[in-house]
Amino acid sequence: MSFWKDKKITVEKKNELLKETCRKVFSTPDGKIVLNMLMTDLFLYERTLNDRQNILNDYAKFFIQERLGVSSKKITDFIAETAATEGGIKC
Repeated sequence: MSFWKDKKITVEKKNELLKETCRKVFSTPDGKIVLNMLMTDLFLYERTLNDRQNILNDYAKFFIQERLGVSSKKITDFIAETAATEGGIKC
């Protein structure tokens, strides 16, 4: 991603470009499978049992909000849809 090296682009713009890229990638059929695997690995779909799992679960929520741009009000819907459709996001 060449925009990372462009010093003229603000951090905010870089984050927005990254969000757009993540949304494109994870809205493809293969991306949906990978996203579902990541969310499974990050304990999004199950109860966490220890500090390590809690940290991973927190990162899953961060990723959904900050990297995919899903608002906190829609996280529950996102989780249900992701689990039911093998992952992915609607763009």
